[in-house]
Amino acid sequence: MNSAQHLILSLLAALSFSAHAQDNLDSVGAMDENPAPQQSLVKSAANREFDKPMFFDQIDSGVVLPPMELEYDLTVQNGKSLKIGPVILNQNTFNFQLMPLGQAHPQLVKVMPPDQRNAEALILDWPVEILGAASLEMISRTGNVLWQYEIKEAEQKKWSAQLQAWRASLLAQKVPATELTSAGFFGSAFAIQNFKGAGSPFGKLNEIFRFCLSHQVGRGYTRLCSQWYGNQKLTDGKVVLGKARVDATTPRVLLNNNEASLKQSVPTPADGPTSFFAELATGESYEFLVQPNKLQLMDIADTSRPGVLRIVGYETRPLGRSVLLNPDQYLKLTKMIGFESTIGDERKYWAAALQKDDAKIYLPGKGGGVFKQRFELSVVPRRQSRLYLHQRTPTGTYNDNIKIFGRKLKEVALTTVQNSVVVEKDEPQEFMWRIKATDRGEINRSYMNMNYEGQEYRSYFEIYKGFPRELSARLSVAKSSADFVFMGEVAYNQWFEDLFSWTDYWLSRQRWGISAKYFRSFNEIKVNTAGATAPLDVLTVDLKYRFVPGLWNRDETVGMMASYQNVNFGDLSAPMTGGGIFWARSMPKLFDDLFNLVPLFRYPKWVDVEFIYYAQSLKDTVKLNSSMSLNFHGKVLWTDIFFGEAGFGVKRYAFIDSIKNQKAELNTFYGTVGMGLSF
Repeated sequence: MNSAQHLILSLLAALSFSAHAQDNLDSVGAMDENPAPQQSLVKSAANREFDKPMFFDQIDSGVVLPPMELEYDLTVQNGKSLKIGPVILNQNTFNFQLMPLGQAHPQLVKVMPPDQRNAEALILDWPVEILGAASLEMISRTGNVLWQYEIKEAEQKKWSAQLQAWRASLLAQKVPATELTSAGFFGSAFAIQNFKGAGSPFGKLNEIFRFCLSHQVGRGYTRLCSQWYGNQKLTDGKVVLGKARVDATTPRVLLNNNEASLKQSVPTPADGPTSFFAELATGESYEFLVQPNKLQLMDIADTSRPGVLRIVGYETRPLGRSVLLNPDQYLKLTKMIGFESTIGDERKYWAAALQKDDAKIYLPGKGGGVFKQRFELSVVPRRQSRLYLHQRTPTGTYNDNIKIFGRKLKEVALTTVQNSVVVEKDEPQEFMWRIKATDRGEINRSYMNMNYEGQEYRSYFEIYKGFPRELSARLSVAKSSADFVFMGEVAYNQWFEDLFSWTDYWLSRQRWGISAKYFRSFNEIKVNTAGATAPLDVLTVDLKYRFVPGLWNRDETVGMMASYQNVNFGDLSAPMTGGGIFWARSMPKLFDDLFNLVPLFRYPKWVDVEFIYYAQSLKDTVKLNSSMSLNFHGKVLWTDIFFGEAGFGVKRYAFIDSIKNQKAELNTFYGTVGMGLSF
């Protein structure tokens, strides 16, 4: 087995690690997932071939989103409970307990080792909907910080996983599920399992104190403080945590630093923060200074359930029940080795139910708080009128005016100004749409106007428009067995949307690309054992085919390539052809995180590797001797059009000219840097 064969096997082994499932928003969206009931397909345009749903955009055309509101009520239980949006804050939902962990639930002794169940643990419970990871402090009555502990998100997830593991073990031992509900210990937010070992001064204090949880995001913050606690000595001399007796507290609310009513729902500014402070009759306090998160509404339609609508949005998820439509679906191996993608549409879509007669949802603010978004509805799209696109409709394009294909009900009439739509005469349920995509480097949205049973709706499709061409200049240095070679290089790369408007999935659309490279050495190099030197220049032209269609610099693929190369050593010339494979993708997350430690590299990064073996000489008088090329290449995309690049690899130029009776052989390891433009 020669060195070239070894390289082929090595590259194939590397490619085997590129296994991750693509996000599949389209298929789950087509099913009208819960929480809204799944629709009946008796009257729907969807089928197995056309299953990518288009969304409705009814904003200001039947759907109005008034300013967000802050809704609270401190009159519940005479001020002993605060209701902020749908979240209840009181001594039942916000409390602290110090005890041996094994005593937190009577069944835990069955699944917990002795050393763990005897450890003194501080068990915390608070409404995680209004505060997630936080800094925990013990505050004296004079305001001094007695102790501090950082509760990190990873620790919270670990605690939640531990609770689930204990619960699963107890269920396996036939403990009734009614004894393991989330209303008690198994719903706790966090626990510090070795409270004394965490440096707490508890047991040594002679004053009362309170626990406060706080979190800051930018200029916004959230703070949640408990009732007053103190040390209590039992008859056996043991010190326990107990609630302190203090003077009664008068419930009060401050809104934007002004005294406010104990119950109201008030509009909040969209372009600035809202300040809120509430003190409960039992001594707890809750305050925040945050800006609301705007609802990013993508879709709204009715469902088969009367009075229930289904909305789809992205980014901030509402409180209550919602379904994530496009979760990451990486293989465990992919996540374990850190090969997740780092380029693409990072929006996470969710679906939630909306009551038509009380149309509102609650969204967390930027760093805390809860805000209400109401819907004013006059026209709600009918789910039956939804348009569906072909399952192979691309998510990206290089061109404007590309053709996509869809399906509709016969009763739906279509018009568009972006760019044109044609309904098939023989198949009135199918249409061909030439969509508008003018902005490169952006997600473009094209609209379709619909009329169904006399009602006008507007539907849309989003597609990313990429850059099909690249031009770059590079400087390289190569080390041969005898010399250093300094070279200049220019490279051009282009990918095609399709072949002459032919949209065949396998043979045309987003499959083909070409590249050309020319480099020349700045110094003469030794080319044979006789000591002859000559400049080196090489022209390479490649034709590439992607096994997975998509966009360069965005969508991962493996492919094959045919290559032409012309090598010139002085008066020796060797044109040749060969074939190879390539792999291209965003930089894996593991390496992306490392490069991001340097500010210059905190941008999207694209990497590719290719191997080419040249087997056929195009000159009868030239015989090749295992000429090959293995190239590793990466780019940092500083802007949409400007990038930096670097690479390294191994190249072998070896041939014999029988007419001139000369042999040329050059084995090099090279490195290269450069800059280029995408257009």
